[in-house]
Amino acid sequence: MTGRPLYEKFYPEITQTWARNLPAPVKTSIENIDKLLGPEWPPGPRLSLLMAAVPADDSLNAILQAIQNNAQIYDRLMQSDYGSPRNWKQWVDLKPHVQTVLQYLIDKNFEEYWRSNLLPKITADVAVIQQDLQSYDVVGEIQNFLVDYQCPDTIDIYLLALAQPHELRISSQQRATDIKNPLKATIRSFYQEILHPYCDRLIDSTLAADFSNLQSDAFLLNTYSPVAANGGQENLTAYFKKELVIAAELWLSARRQLLTAQTNLQAEETGELVRQYLRTKDNGIHVLAAVIYSYLESGLKLDRLSYADFIKDLFASGRLKPGKIESRYRDFMNRPVAGSD
Repeated sequence: MTGRPLYEKFYPEITQTWARNLPAPVKTSIENIDKLLGPEWPPGPRLSLLMAAVPADDSLNAILQAIQNNAQIYDRLMQSDYGSPRNWKQWVDLKPHVQTVLQYLIDKNFEEYWRSNLLPKITADVAVIQQDLQSYDVVGEIQNFLVDYQCPDTIDIYLLALAQPHELRISSQQRATDIKNPLKATIRSFYQEILHPYCDRLIDSTLAADFSNLQSDAFLLNTYSPVAANGGQENLTAYFKKELVIAAELWLSARRQLLTAQTNLQAEETGELVRQYLRTKDNGIHVLAAVIYSYLESGLKLDRLSYADFIKDLFASGRLKPGKIESRYRDFMNRPVAGSD
């Protein structure tokens, strides 16, 4: 209903039905919602995130009534990962405009349109996704890889309709995604989120001195500096944390065949899929992730060896030290594709 071209592309029929000929007050409220959320946020998923604090979800009328309960909404929002004075203020500013739009949808009997035109297909899609999820043990795979890390043993995926192509983090083990988005991408997102606290600890404490020394590597600095100058990651510490996560996530994803070919590659060419990803992701900045992944691929990490001890061994053996990164990176990235001349 915001009129953003992106949504007209994904939902032309619904846009035509529900975003045309809006009454002036409703159109103004939608414009204000879009403006308050800002261009960096997808309006539907962002509203879903904020409205998760509203204590009702069974009907538009129930939601409209529950919106009046400021105290309960405030408490629920502040207990979430997104609880902050800034987000509360945004919700307070959005609230009157959301009320206007909800009342319009009620008056136009949107719920009947939903039940008749959208819900049957959504229900069928949910059943398929639930079945597909049975083949994944995301938390178990991460714990087996890290060896010395424990976390809650479940993940939650909240399926949204009419939110394509977006996906949102709710917490490290909870995500909201459009029902049409690829499940493989969502699984990879969980890998990344759950790996972050572990990898952050390695950089901040366990191996802080080793990574501090690595900041003198000229190849890393030359790769990282242009990105930092253009508003990228704030410092090398943040960069190193991300590199540890990416290397581990690629290893897990490659073993579960979650990587998507960007050219016409054979399924067994996992190494080349990884190299494709590293060449294109963030303009090829992830050189340290490539080096760490190359050692994972070579079999240096035994099943019983924790990821922390694996990285520690790379430093102790001299494999990860200033002056060694570029040659290992180029050797890994320039390997020929299987079957090529």
